[in-house]
Amino acid sequence: MIAALIALQLATAQPTPAPAPAPPPPLAELPPQTLAAGSCALFLWDRASGTRIAMLGTVPPILRAVIDGRSTDLPRETAEGTAVLGFAPVARYRSASRQFDVALAILPTSAGGAVVREGSLTITEADGSARVIPVAGIAGCP
Repeated sequence: MIAALIALQLATAQPTPAPAPAPPPPLAELPPQTLAAGSCALFLWDRASGTRIAMLGTVPPILRAVIDGRSTDLPRETAEGTAVLGFAPVARYRSASRQFDVALAILPTSAGGAVVREGSLTITEADGSARVIPVAGIAGCP
């Protein structure tokens, strides 16, 4: 009798569905960049992986990243706070399908550059879902 109940339970048990795979990260590693003389750039690294994921530029004010496999420059939409080397501590950049918000604690260095020890890059998708990436960074002007 017990064996029959176990067999019946096993026959009617529904398999547990596998969890949906996580979506691939929208940002890939940004390759080394060449800057024009006199221009400034602030590079951001994902704190968890140490991967260089974005570059902020001042002229024009852009966020450059490898998004969905392509190097893309996004225009700055808004900027707030006192700029350091031309970089606002709070800024928004936008593509057709995503919004990129940076919130950075930018500290000038005695060498004429700046560091970001704490910051975040928030990527908001068109459907309203968002991913927050803790970042660190370094800025300079060659």
